[in-house]
Amino acid sequence: MSDKQARDEVMTIFLAGHETTANALTWTFYLLSQNPTIDAKLLEELKSVIGDTGTVTVEDIPKLEYTEKVLRESMRLFPPVWSMSRHVDSDFTLGDFTIPEASSIVMSQYVMHRNPLYYNEPNMFYPDRWNAKMRSSLPRFSYFPFGGGMRACIGEAFAWMEGILVLANIAQSWKMKLVRGHPVELDPGITLRPKYGMKMKLERRN
Repeated sequence: MSDKQARDEVMTIFLAGHETTANALTWTFYLLSQNPTIDAKLLEELKSVIGDTGTVTVEDIPKLEYTEKVLRESMRLFPPVWSMSRHVDSDFTLGDFTIPEASSIVMSQYVMHRNPLYYNEPNMFYPDRWNAKMRSSLPRFSYFPFGGGMRACIGEAFAWMEGILVLANIAQSWKMKLVRGHPVELDPGITLRPKYGMKMKLERRN
């Protein structure tokens, strides 16, 4: 590799593996702060799985089913990568439509993930929707926070592991509350950030 290519590869790994997960967790803790019943259910699972050990490890992940649902539902509502595009190399016919050469196609996870054709009460934060029946009935690409096809995110498995571990280890010890009056608005740049950050008060769990 040239020095420039090596730099670009490192920056891609850094941004893709850090900012996206950080945004996903930011929105997850925001949603938990607005839904105390779900926060309590998450804590109940963490206590039952972790017990007195105090630290969540990779070996615990298969048992953290509700924790995974919480993160999955958060990324449905606030996908860190909220849209993606593809360049059309040559004319492509899809059903009754022809997409001309040199077009750019934009697909939005944010829009698709809130489509009432696929999700009941799509704007509601409801982790329990992710049961086996619901997952098996979802059409392909109705949920694609990591993209799909040949260019799906190579770091998806790592992102799930990282997100679940960080969420579980923080949530077992700390409860977050949104600072009163703090505005929460979307800032849809390359990733989906909160426009004004996310100011929280932390309370240590008993």
